[in-house]
Amino acid sequence: MKKKIVLAIFTLQGNGAERFALTLAKGLVDAGHEAHIVYFKNIIDLPIHENIQLHFFDYQKYRAIPKFMRTGFAARAFDQFVLKHIGTPDLVLSNLYPVDFILAHSKLPNVHLVIHNTTSQEYAEQLNPKFIAQLKKTYLAKPCVGVSEGVTQDFKQLFGEQSQIKTIYNPIDVDEVRRTADEFVPEYQDYIVHVGKFKQQKRHDILIQAYAKANVPQKLVLVGTGELMQAAKQQVRDLNIEDKVIFAGFQKNPYPFIKHAKLMVVSSDFEGFSIAILEALALETAIISTDCPSGPNEVLPASHLVPVQDIDALAEKIQYVLQQQDRVCPLDTKFLPKTTVENYLGLIN
Repeated sequence: MKKKIVLAIFTLQGNGAERFALTLAKGLVDAGHEAHIVYFKNIIDLPIHENIQLHFFDYQKYRAIPKFMRTGFAARAFDQFVLKHIGTPDLVLSNLYPVDFILAHSKLPNVHLVIHNTTSQEYAEQLNPKFIAQLKKTYLAKPCVGVSEGVTQDFKQLFGEQSQIKTIYNPIDVDEVRRTADEFVPEYQDYIVHVGKFKQQKRHDILIQAYAKANVPQKLVLVGTGELMQAAKQQVRDLNIEDKVIFAGFQKNPYPFIKHAKLMVVSSDFEGFSIAILEALALETAIISTDCPSGPNEVLPASHLVPVQDIDALAEKIQYVLQQQDRVCPLDTKFLPKTTVENYLGLIN
């Protein structure tokens, strides 16, 4: 029987939760179901599959309402919006805190909050008792889904026995990624790539230091934009490697950059899962990552992992993997859309 699934997300700009929503929606459509994406801010920077239905819920007009009143008003408005434009859904999946904050108060049936990051790390600087109590009001109000086992365990440790959470791994649409990766060939050749926003979590500073220390002939291509990009550019100037580091900016389609790279590096302090790792595996590109909480060690073998913030170890691993002939890891079928779709449909009861 055809099911109606709503995926709610703030914008369709980015490479993490946003691509997850689009990949899962396509998987649901391919399996014969209705997939509706409701986005809160009118920004779309990503390609949308033709059979995914998009709906813009204008959240901005509720921002003037004080926070303690806003959730109730916005949640009721969201519910009415969905019922009017989509109908009664079989499953609603909320993605990322600004949306979770609202949908925790939704009265629609079968609302689940998808946890995309290790909560204790994401909010490490704010984890005082008052803020934890605020998070609990959101994340204990509805059942949740962790995108990796590490995310799920971290969530349980933070919120205790009251937690309602299960693990469903993020999907990777291998055929779509490979097709999209052939849309063009980057102008760069013989390079290492990193894909991600310039923010503290991603630790571009660690990557740039390790790259400089590795002193390999390949250039470093950084795909993405963000608040720390200028700091990264200054670091590159300070290390006198401006001729070897390329800031490629945000790319709607990062897959050709991954496919043609000699190596992809993830240097994060923490990840929820890192879809980028799956993308590299799908494109048979060599990949190394920090052994951060959580996700990478659930996908990659130990030989492709290095300790978090260990510049020397990352530099050595970059040198080592670039010298190897057999550098590619296999992709486990549990990360394919069919499996993920079945697991999400299993939330409907």
